[in-house]
Amino acid sequence: MVKSWTGTYKHRYRAAYALPGVLTWSIVTVAMVGFIAYPRSWVVITSAFMCYFVARMVLSLVFYAIGRARVREWERTDWASYDSVPGPAGFAPADVYHVVIIPTYKEPIEILERTLDALSVQHRARERVIPVIAMEEREVGAREKGAALAEKYAVAFAEIFVTVHPPDLPGEIPGKSSNMSWAASEVYPVLVGERGIAAERITVTSCDADSVLHPLYFEAVSDLFANDQRRYGRFWQAPLHFDNNLWQVPAPIRVTAWIAHAGQMAELAMPFYEPLPISTYTLSFRTAVECGLWDPMVISEDWHAYLNVMFERGGDVGLTPVFLPTKGDAVDGETFLAGLKARHDQVMRHSWGAEDAGFLLARMVQQRWWHRRAVFRFGQVLHDHVSRATAWFFIVSTYLLLGYAEPLFTNDLTRIIMVHPGVPYLREIFVVGAAALVTTVIAELIRTPPPADRRPVSVIFELAVAWLTLPVVGFYLGTLPALRAQTRLMLGMPFSYKVTEKRAVPAPEAV
Repeated sequence: MVKSWTGTYKHRYRAAYALPGVLTWSIVTVAMVGFIAYPRSWVVITSAFMCYFVARMVLSLVFYAIGRARVREWERTDWASYDSVPGPAGFAPADVYHVVIIPTYKEPIEILERTLDALSVQHRARERVIPVIAMEEREVGAREKGAALAEKYAVAFAEIFVTVHPPDLPGEIPGKSSNMSWAASEVYPVLVGERGIAAERITVTSCDADSVLHPLYFEAVSDLFANDQRRYGRFWQAPLHFDNNLWQVPAPIRVTAWIAHAGQMAELAMPFYEPLPISTYTLSFRTAVECGLWDPMVISEDWHAYLNVMFERGGDVGLTPVFLPTKGDAVDGETFLAGLKARHDQVMRHSWGAEDAGFLLARMVQQRWWHRRAVFRFGQVLHDHVSRATAWFFIVSTYLLLGYAEPLFTNDLTRIIMVHPGVPYLREIFVVGAAALVTTVIAELIRTPPPADRRPVSVIFELAVAWLTLPVVGFYLGTLPALRAQTRLMLGMPFSYKVTEKRAVPAPEAV
């Protein structure tokens, strides 16, 4: 059983874990009071925020385009051409083994088969790819399902494992992180101790049950891993696109997914910025073991895994983009409203990752380690989670102020410019932001066109309605779940992991 830093120390640093919620509610309160009681001052603050927000949108659009170009370049690259050429450590890309842990709980077997099918066409899958189907004993029939999959795909891979995570272990909470940690601790001794595979040559991939890896993914990662002298301090991350069922989900979910795709692609393409891993990612198996595997008391495991490695390796950690997109499923439901509710719950689960800000601060205090990388990551995590919960209030209050900004201050345009120089330009700022957003959606629409049975008129109508309702949808699918998660975290209320509903569809060709 893996020891959890969070489970051991979280209660000692309650104030640190409450910080995101305290900061968020302070900003929301100031926004409401400022908008109602001090609009003259508040409009200046919102003007500055809108400049920052729109600048980020425009920058993201530029690097989204650069990222798309890199995807096309990486797909044309012959990664196998140096397959047998040894790297700096003396082993070649062809010598690298890839363990792929697929944590699953009540996932349809068709979803798992689609994921395994994508792994079976990877480069040297029969010699070097080792899937681990990480079942939960809480699921009725888990062992039988795992055994059936292992039998079906036995000849497709170097080896295939099925692990079954026991329920109610002390020091654990149910979820992806605890399941992955159990699976890794079961498989690693077998591969290294019994099979005799050198730990230095094994990667481990966290692969969501619905993730469809690009056919070239491990071909590229093998090359990157073998030739990176800092391989044991690296994470490898591909852009994540929820393309599998994008045209089967409600339009608001589709539009927000497009925006998320562009944002993540842009972050990976920025040379001056290093994002944190998301959902499906790869690292050295040796590093994962040396750093304590995945924390079994954590809900959002991806950022936390990176941050834990950062502390365990004294700051020696980084992320390398892999411009070969992974496809996943957008959250869905039996009805339109059920789909929106499921997406709301999913965002709330992701927003629980705000506890990473508390983890960072608490661990820096505990270890008395204020490395610049740790301080930067603390600011990044706090910024991303607090802005997710508060940006809506800035944007909406700014928009409302635009309706009466001039009569509120004065009818003298010269005085407006002198006293509040940002006010006359707020409309222009909104136009630029809207243009960047529309351009992003159009670019994603071109990348993932609607199926042939969708009439253009219905698609345009759906998008128009989604655009007009964006303020309401943005609040329900973004701001509200973030507020709920941070409030529960602030008050010390527990949160349970919920698996999002999925319906199997074939993975599309578009990347």
